[in-house]
Amino acid sequence: MNLDTDRIDKQYTKLQNQIDKLSNSQNNVINKFDLLTKNVDDMKKILNQFAEKITLLEDATTERRKLSNEMKILKSRVDELYTIVKDGKESSVKSDDVQDVDSCHSGFSCSSKVTMTTGLDRDTIRAAYEDVRSDNSPTEWAVFKFEGARIICSARGSDFSEFRTQFSDDDRAFGYLRMQMGDEMSKRKKFMFVTWVGPNVSVINRAKMSTDKAIIKDIISNFAVELQLENQAEIDIDQFKEALNRAGGANYGTGVRDL
Repeated sequence: MNLDTDRIDKQYTKLQNQIDKLSNSQNNVINKFDLLTKNVDDMKKILNQFAEKITLLEDATTERRKLSNEMKILKSRVDELYTIVKDGKESSVKSDDVQDVDSCHSGFSCSSKVTMTTGLDRDTIRAAYEDVRSDNSPTEWAVFKFEGARIICSARGSDFSEFRTQFSDDDRAFGYLRMQMGDEMSKRKKFMFVTWVGPNVSVINRAKMSTDKAIIKDIISNFAVELQLENQAEIDIDQFKEALNRAGGANYGTGVRDL
């Protein structure tokens, strides 16, 4: 009986040892699984960071491409302007009003002289200017537009509604107006100079307006307010009068007040 008991005890002990070994092996497997899980999580984080860096790199590449395209467009416009000025495509008209300017093509060094060919029909412009200013004349406005490469007086009148119709979306033009200001006790006349650049005017012609305006202001020099207009809604008599009221005294060609 004791022999049987001893045999059973030994077998039980052996079985227990095997169970312990199996349990240890299971714990090792679990620990390795946990470590593997942690490694997988770390790898996911690294992959996410890598994906973010790739996205940033793609965005930077897109921005570089966009900047490159914009630079190409700008260079094309500069080349176009250079060609127009160099070849005199706008006009071959030359007059006392022709101005020499240094031109540099697309950022490259050069010292050649080219001519800006905008001229004035001085007699008609001066006559219209003096007509608007005259107290003995019913003329209250004059409009000056481009005819080829010359600025001419294109219209005169006394009705403001007719003045508004002189400016189209494709036009570049100048206007000179006489307006009655004050009240019954203090009436006075004030003068206004306006520059019109329609929304359809090209970039090149827009760029030339500052030079062309300086040329015509050599004649039209006496005004209280100067306005830059680009859409029909700005050609409004109430806004004009408000600008003149803000201006106060006369300004002989030196002040600019934009609406």
